[in-house]
Amino acid sequence: MLTNDSEARIIELETRMAFLEDTVDQLNEHVSNLSQQFSVAQHALQMMHQKLQHLDPSQSLLKDLSDETPPPHY
Repeated sequence: MLTNDSEARIIELETRMAFLEDTVDQLNEHVSNLSQQFSVAQHALQMMHQKLQHLDPSQSLLKDLSDETPPPHY
């Protein structure tokens, strides 16, 4: 037969285990959501990269800063 002390310890361990299982489930769900968000962001980045590759160089968003004259306050 189990003593009261042993029974209390088993109940405590079962309670802790239940909380740990719940935490693992929550973390698993969070990781799954982050994985989905990462996939969406990765796809968007790939699309932007493809669009940038197909841009005409004359439409470049980046300017050659060496061709600019400095503002008058310099």
